[in-house]
Amino acid sequence: MKHILYIYSIAAIILLAACSGFLEEFPNDQAYITNTGDLNELLVGDGYMSATTGSDIDYWIHVMDDDAFFTTYNSNRPAHIAFHWWQPDVNTQSTWEAFYKHIGVLNAILDEVERFAGEEGDGYRKVKGEALFLRAVYYYYLVNLYARPYSETTAATDPGVPLKLTSTIEDKRFSRASVETCYRSITSDLNESIRHLKGLVPLTNYRGGEMAARALLSRVALYTSDWETARVQCDTILARGNYRLVDHNTLGPVASSNTVAFNSTETIFTSGAATTSNMDFSYINATKFMPSSELLALFAANDLRRTYYVRGSSLPGYQMIQKYASRVVALCSDIFIIRLPEIYLNRAEALLMLDRAAEAIVDVQVLRANRLSSPPDALSPGGEALMNFIRDERRREFCFEGQRWFDLRRYAVYPKWSLQREIRHVYYDYADITGDLVLKPYDEDARYYVLPIPDSEINLNSGTLEQNPAREWKEPVSHL
Repeated sequence: MKHILYIYSIAAIILLAACSGFLEEFPNDQAYITNTGDLNELLVGDGYMSATTGSDIDYWIHVMDDDAFFTTYNSNRPAHIAFHWWQPDVNTQSTWEAFYKHIGVLNAILDEVERFAGEEGDGYRKVKGEALFLRAVYYYYLVNLYARPYSETTAATDPGVPLKLTSTIEDKRFSRASVETCYRSITSDLNESIRHLKGLVPLTNYRGGEMAARALLSRVALYTSDWETARVQCDTILARGNYRLVDHNTLGPVASSNTVAFNSTETIFTSGAATTSNMDFSYINATKFMPSSELLALFAANDLRRTYYVRGSSLPGYQMIQKYASRVVALCSDIFIIRLPEIYLNRAEALLMLDRAAEAIVDVQVLRANRLSSPPDALSPGGEALMNFIRDERRREFCFEGQRWFDLRRYAVYPKWSLQREIRHVYYDYADITGDLVLKPYDEDARYYVLPIPDSEINLNSGTLEQNPAREWKEPVSHL
């Protein structure tokens, strides 16, 4: 009898060859997988996001919200203009398949690692903890791309995404677990990850560790209105003192300064591609995406992020993203990165919702003192005005880091001080502006805030996998 490690994807049953044939059919004496080091190789090779653009999530994650503006001086259109205009035929097949493939690998690792629970050293804890963390990451993305945002009143009945938590091959068609069930699984994985990784420090910020799991748990807790969990996780991270805010007043010339890098004292974890290096964001490309005027207007004259996060060119109005390190030795992802500023702002948001506004203000001001060229102005003492400032601060700090679209969704169903807003993206008929395509507030246009599940997955599961409400083509609204 032969022992074969199989990975199940929603799309197909895949016999996965990882690390150049590392994992193949092997005999029952387990000649290949003999310890957690072997599983670690598989984890590195197929558990983590790829740094190759388009392998997991492409730059379309940055262009659906209100931070991106499309401009053209010819008849060309960027590859992901359909996402920018919220068209019904957006294609995310590669993302769906990539994430479930990763999950399949992680499920196999999690099943297999139990054979080495008694192994000496920290190998078992590291492999299991990282695998649980990464599985939570992928389900976090899936449920926020393909399902409605978590709402306390509807999460139990809103369809989420299919949950597959073991490597067992199942001869069945998949359906969607509820949004609540998906978040419960994400939270459980993160708590278990923290337990296994406790006290272990990753050798690099490209590997998940205890603090990365705590940070993501604090973010997820905000999404589910679990303010106390968010606060506790942020307290723990800040108390450890492993990370330090970068004072932008100490940065060098703009041309040689990258404020977001994998080896920054602010970076807790990063994984995935650097997609804003794509030509569709380049100042030398006449057909491109750039930061919106609304986003740029949020930066006050003394806010150094305006200087270090976006770059102007010789042509008026042209901007490009420059916050990410371009040097190979400091490359980091703009798809998924966790940085220390988020911990301050996550805690500030949680504290405000816990009626501890004065403490929330302290956290916001600590961050701003490291971002402004002069002392920060006093903030509103509390209430909705302070919450809106915290939201604007998140927008300034995390622009083009893959969070804004998810934030807009969750703000729309916030249990208190919900934010409903309209987004306008200019529409070009070839090189001519003919109007705007308008995304109405979530309560009026909810189906456009959720991506369609790839049709091939719906067909494969023969009706058991429910499609999201159909989108329709949006007609441009004339400027006249």
